[in-house]
Amino acid sequence: MLIYYTMSCYYKGPQGPTGMTGQGPTGYIGSTGFSGLIGPSKRGDIGPTGKNFIIEHPNDNQKLLIHSCLEGPEAGVYYRGVGEITNNANTVIVLPNYVNNLVYDLTINVTAIYDGKIKQYNFTELQNNTFSVYGENGKFNWSIIGKRHDIVIEPLKTDVIVNGEGPYLWSK
Repeated sequence: MLIYYTMSCYYKGPQGPTGMTGQGPTGYIGSTGFSGLIGPSKRGDIGPTGKNFIIEHPNDNQKLLIHSCLEGPEAGVYYRGVGEITNNANTVIVLPNYVNNLVYDLTINVTAIYDGKIKQYNFTELQNNTFSVYGENGKFNWSIIGKRHDIVIEPLKTDVIVNGEGPYLWSK
């Protein structure tokens, strides 16, 4: 059995993609609050399965989509896209001009899209919000993960002011 819950955390914000308003701490725009799904945990008991939110289904107005936020021991940021080499040499991927002022400790991944031939691509480090991908003609997916800032991962309970209610708690 699955139980839906909705937190009473409402945020004023710009108009969201589904006509709802609100902006939460993660920056997601389009939800009027934090919603979640409770289901069996790995131990078999009932507990939160993640920081979930509900959005309108884009293809079926009788359904909702439940998405969950990524979790990790850092304030991570990602960018991703598709690139293509058309000159049998290289191509340049250009990121938004603010990236080098927002994130650091970047990891770049490039994965070839199979077109009948196995390909290998190499890439440079990010410099001036760009990186180059080298190889023969073909398409590829790319992703970059970086840190926005460090967080204290295991603070003492006495050093933290806990905000919120129910399963969604946070500190400032």
